[in-house]
Amino acid sequence: MTTPPARRPGTRSPGVRAVADAVLVHGALAVAVGGIYSGLAWLLDALSGAASGTPSGAPSGGGDPMAGLVAALAAGAVFHPLRLRLQRVADRLLRVERDPYRVADRLSRTLQEAVDPAEGLATAAVLVRQALRADGVAVEVDGVTVLDGVLGERPVETPLVWHGEPVGWLLSSGREGSPASPDLLNALARHLAELAHAVRLTADLRRSREHILTSREEERRRLRRDLHDGLGPTLASLAMTVDEARIRLDRDPEAVEELLVRVRDQMGTAIVDVRDLVYGLRPPALSHLGLAGSLRALADAPGPRVDVVVTGPPDGPPDDPLDGVPAALEVVAYRIAQEALTNVRRHAQATTALVRVEVLRTGAEAAGSAGAGSGAGGPEGGGELRLSVADDGIGLPDPIRGGVGLASMRERAAEAGGSCTVGPRPGGGTEVVARLPLTRDAT
Repeated sequence: MTTPPARRPGTRSPGVRAVADAVLVHGALAVAVGGIYSGLAWLLDALSGAASGTPSGAPSGGGDPMAGLVAALAAGAVFHPLRLRLQRVADRLLRVERDPYRVADRLSRTLQEAVDPAEGLATAAVLVRQALRADGVAVEVDGVTVLDGVLGERPVETPLVWHGEPVGWLLSSGREGSPASPDLLNALARHLAELAHAVRLTADLRRSREHILTSREEERRRLRRDLHDGLGPTLASLAMTVDEARIRLDRDPEAVEELLVRVRDQMGTAIVDVRDLVYGLRPPALSHLGLAGSLRALADAPGPRVDVVVTGPPDGPPDDPLDGVPAALEVVAYRIAQEALTNVRRHAQATTALVRVEVLRTGAEAAGSAGAGSGAGGPEGGGELRLSVADDGIGLPDPIRGGVGLASMRERAAEAGGSCTVGPRPGGGTEVVARLPLTRDAT
């Protein structure tokens, strides 16, 4: 997709700017230096004539050579400083910047004023083209191309790298015979890499929100369908049976017992439906056993031997190392482990598996916890909950076919703000690793 940025009408091309800049600087410089030389030569010649007794306004005999030499030396002394000052003034008027660091600073300040990264990317393309004096500039990020000007057949490709990760490309097509400065290209590429990374994060966030909304709506539809098609008809039938028993109570008391038995069966069915709905929202084992106990209960199911290792923070309670983990993360970790163990038992052909749960904290949080004692810095203070399920089975197929289970684990981790990866285990088998952030406001 190509998105041309909005441009102000009447914007001059970089070639016109360069010509206008050169004409303005050299014209002003010629006038200024010529004026300085002529003025000094006239003044010194007049002073020399006055000293020799020549009447004011009378020619001094062709001019004093010494006066011309002094005027030339003075004009030469001010030539370079005056040229630099005139160059800065002309560059400011025509918005031409030659210093790569000033260009990068201007680009950074302009991007900070952008409403969103996409708009900033469009503005950046215009600024980069002006800075490079190029015929065309394009920035490619996450399948989106923002173009300003016209690219040639062989544009210069500069990778945009953010923390060692390629995030996009800067394509520039300079005028023939005037290639862009490598220092300027590199300086602009570093700033554009941060913007490209922000654009990618924004796109990922938008897709994640859309997916979360879709998943939430699907969950609501499922719950509505279960209530409408399952529990609803059961309760309606129960009410009708009770009414029938009430009517027959006076006319045929013996038939009421059969109706009451039917009511009892229907109530049992309704209780099962309600229990299934509740279990779908939160597994009951988490409420009774906690996350560690629930994982051990999953490990006791028939199939390969499953070991569970739980490691909490150093200052956590020894009886429940995962005490303080937010309830929402407990459900996510439990569901991911449940799906991973289901895959192990169904497809891995494994003999053993290991479920490991760890509460990890950053250095600052760990230091704060050590200073505060055991009463602070629990799992709710920050860090992450890391869950891994590894087996010694046959490993992943090649190519990997992403099924509903793998997608479900990734989606659950993404909804909690974390990540879930599935890959080969060192030494053979498969390993599922979920990293879930722990925050104070997690619920």
